[in-house]
Amino acid sequence: MKKKKIRSIGIRILITVIGIMFILWGLSTLALGAFGVKETALITNVRREGGERSEATPGRYTYVVSYTFKLEDGRSIDGFTKKISDGVFIKHPNTVTAVKYFSFFPYINALEEETKPGLSQIIYLVIGGFLIVAMNKKTD
Repeated sequence: MKKKKIRSIGIRILITVIGIMFILWGLSTLALGAFGVKETALITNVRREGGERSEATPGRYTYVVSYTFKLEDGRSIDGFTKKISDGVFIKHPNTVTAVKYFSFFPYINALEEETKPGLSQIIYLVIGGFLIVAMNKKTD
């Protein structure tokens, strides 16, 4: 009985931490959009990950887009993002794009287009809040 209770508490803690991570992810992209420093990044690599996605729309793939940008002090920071597309509108290597980063910790960065407020941030916040509430509600 005691072992089962410890396992239950461990699972609740783990799922609560995952919920906190969802909330932090949503808030960090919103904060990057509002307070991030804008810089020009060079796309260094675009590669297709896996095969065709199993969705209703055929011909869609997951792409990993790698980029690099320079800070004012000359340091070079690398980043990447994942895009779901048919490949037509994916930017090619050696093209430039805008990126936003925190001046106090430039390793937290994202493409500028991903930092605009939208449905994805709200979904992250709602999922995170749901996980925290669901795992920590009082049971009588």
